[in-house]
Amino acid sequence: MLATNRRAFLKAAVAGTVVSALEIPEFASAAAGPIQASPGHYSFTLGAFHITALCDGVFFLPTDSIATNVQADEKKAYFDAHYIAADVFRLQASPLLIDTGEKRILIDTGLGRSTGWAVHAGRVAKTFAAAGITPDSIDTIVLTHCHPDHIGGFGADPAKQFPNAELVLSEIELDLWNSPDAASKLPKWAAETAPAVKKVFAALGDRVHPIKTGTDVVTGVTVLDTAGHTQGHISLLVASANEQLLITGDAAPSIHITFDKPEWHIKWDHDPDKGAKTRRALLDRAANDRLLVAGYHYPFPGVGHVVKDGMGFRWLPTDWVWDS
Repeated sequence: MLATNRRAFLKAAVAGTVVSALEIPEFASAAAGPIQASPGHYSFTLGAFHITALCDGVFFLPTDSIATNVQADEKKAYFDAHYIAADVFRLQASPLLIDTGEKRILIDTGLGRSTGWAVHAGRVAKTFAAAGITPDSIDTIVLTHCHPDHIGGFGADPAKQFPNAELVLSEIELDLWNSPDAASKLPKWAAETAPAVKKVFAALGDRVHPIKTGTDVVTGVTVLDTAGHTQGHISLLVASANEQLLITGDAAPSIHITFDKPEWHIKWDHDPDKGAKTRRALLDRAANDRLLVAGYHYPFPGVGHVVKDGMGFRWLPTDWVWDS
């Protein structure tokens, strides 16, 4: 009995020596600085297609730009109930990559770089690298619209950022932003970004292709008219092997406010009244048709379902699946 205990003690002592010599210094070293978050990417299958959500980070907007047609006390009560800060409203940005097996189609490009209002965004290049995606492997980029958090990923040299990609966007959206009098057709805040948008179009030249709503980017990726957020805003319906995915863009940008209260106005909608009508119609379709939905600004990876809830809607995120 004593011999057995002695052997057990010696084994424990040796094990303790190993832990002391190897593991403790390693932990101490790791604790010397803050843990850095990994770039986020998440993939799933849709029929024969492979879909990847690519996190570009988060950014903040002033809360006075949300619910602009609502009394202050009603707005405050809603924000308090949903843990929304009184001063800023947080949104994520997640471009989506569709791999059909023949083509790689990127839906929106992210912010491209951090800015004063988005110091925690502009990470899509790192996310590409973490996911093993190279920019030159992208065949087509579809812009849901031309706001800076969607077109900014083209960067300072748009022609070289995605060297082999064609750019597809609504013909209405292209005409709007490329118009000589774009400033008169856009809200003031959007007009200030028009020169940067035109720079992208000019750099890409004949690689820019306008598309009509109701037509296909490629077989299985259909353009939907969801104007309101901008005059030419589009969403996309992706279909493969009897499975469907609705990509909303910014037609319904928040899983809280625009779901619960689709009639509440948003400053960033070029036409707030039309934006509200489009939002309700799109969410109604998503709920009625039981569509899988991907939202650009929803909590990452932004994939789930929409269900009706009273006079509004509710977001049900899907469970993550790691073997797709």
